[in-house]
Amino acid sequence: MRRKNPVKRGIWVGSFLVCVVLLWIAKLQLDISWEKHACNNIETEWKNKMTKYSAVTNEQVRTAEVERKLARLDYLSTNRFLWAPILNALQKTMVDNVQVTALKGTQAFVKEEGRDVGAGVKKSHIPGAMIEKVSLSIEAKDLKPGDQNYTKFKESLCTFDFFARRLQRRDGFVMDGILGPLTVDPVDPARQFVTFTLASHFPEARRSE
Repeated sequence: MRRKNPVKRGIWVGSFLVCVVLLWIAKLQLDISWEKHACNNIETEWKNKMTKYSAVTNEQVRTAEVERKLARLDYLSTNRFLWAPILNALQKTMVDNVQVTALKGTQAFVKEEGRDVGAGVKKSHIPGAMIEKVSLSIEAKDLKPGDQNYTKFKESLCTFDFFARRLQRRDGFVMDGILGPLTVDPVDPARQFVTFTLASHFPEARRSE
């Protein structure tokens, strides 16, 4: 009867199950501890990589800013307005019996403030810029006004390839005012001349800030 006592067997089975549960709990605790340790290692490694990543991205931002400034400087140096080519072109467009007495070049910069255009979702911002305005004025004498050499000089300037490309049109030079009165040349009283002025305005260049 003692050998077949169900209570005793129940105690043994219960004790065995309790031991199994305890072992299972201990295993879980060990697994949790190990995973925490592995997680801490991964987190430490991740923080180290994030530090290096932040340093690299910061350097990339600084490099991009330097490259942008260099590009703007290069753009400014290669696209700035030069007067030497104009003087060179002028000497190739001279006609007989026309004497240039004065050249006047004007180069001005006008600041344009940034502004918003549109409203709502279609609203956009136009950044500010410096607007470069360049004009050229040529004062000259026509030593044989009967031949209308002032017209020939104007046509020579307008059709010259350099001015046609830079002014972006074939009628880039116009008479500024009217012809001056017929005047006796003080150097040679037998010769008379008229004065005239030709003007041109180059396309405006937008220099972004």
